[in-house]
Amino acid sequence: MTMQTSSTHWLDVMHSNGIRVTSAELMYYRNKVAAFQRHQRLQPPKSQTGAILSKHKDRGMEFDEVRHYQAGDDVRSIDWRVTARTGTPHTKLYREERERPVMVIVDLGPTLQFGTQLLVKSVQACHLAAALGWLAISRNDRIGGLISSGQDHREVRPQGRQHGMMRLVQALVEQQHRSNDSPTQATQTLDDLIQRTQQVARPGTIVHCISDWLTASNDTFDRLLAIRRHCQLHAYQLTDPFELDMPLPAASNPLAITDGQQSPLVMDTQQRNAYLEAMQTKQAELQQHFQQLGVRPQRVDAGQALEQQWAEVMR
Repeated sequence: MTMQTSSTHWLDVMHSNGIRVTSAELMYYRNKVAAFQRHQRLQPPKSQTGAILSKHKDRGMEFDEVRHYQAGDDVRSIDWRVTARTGTPHTKLYREERERPVMVIVDLGPTLQFGTQLLVKSVQACHLAAALGWLAISRNDRIGGLISSGQDHREVRPQGRQHGMMRLVQALVEQQHRSNDSPTQATQTLDDLIQRTQQVARPGTIVHCISDWLTASNDTFDRLLAIRRHCQLHAYQLTDPFELDMPLPAASNPLAITDGQQSPLVMDTQQRNAYLEAMQTKQAELQQHFQQLGVRPQRVDAGQALEQQWAEVMR
């Protein structure tokens, strides 16, 4: 699934300026779910070295009813309270959860208010969260999430059908705008967000964690490990092309980075090389942490449309 149109045309189609997300952008993925699923089915299984999932967790089991004990029933399922009350053996029956809870955990903190090509990372994070949400709804799962602006977070309790998804879209837009309006005022850390996830994610929940992970600490990964023990954990890393391969500045034309309001940060070749070295060190540290966690985060490039990357993201 590739796009031949220019970035400008794509932004026009999405009704986006690439900096502030809109509900129309996130609703766009509602009609893309079927195509995403078809494309996903055509992909060969990914090898273990490329896996982006943690240990698989099947759907949970929920209580259905109590009935008279029958030959062949598992004695461990006997309901001893009902048996004692009635004087007749009774057994508990369970059924597979019909709607599995899915949570998208989205970090929209200051480091994600950066972009040099198509979108800033926080907008792409919202696109990814919306696509994952619509995919969950198409599978009759319940969707919810935690969305952090870097100042506070919004919680959306997992709900089925369209209710949870519409609340999630609203939370994504509101929190992305909040972060965009105050990009340097961070009072809530990524670790705070993951800690809250650890508290609210039920066993068996599918948990999608979306961040650039640049502010992740050892505590963050300790909490992710605790989540992974009981949930199906997916991780996604938002990147910008500039962060991974910053162009060399010309001697007469150094690189200038600005938010359009403040004076630009000018970088010469020495500063550029120091920045890239620091980024490479950080990426190596993150890779080691995720390897120890047993999860490989899938990179999502903010410089490309999500549709161009979907097959790789979901493998």
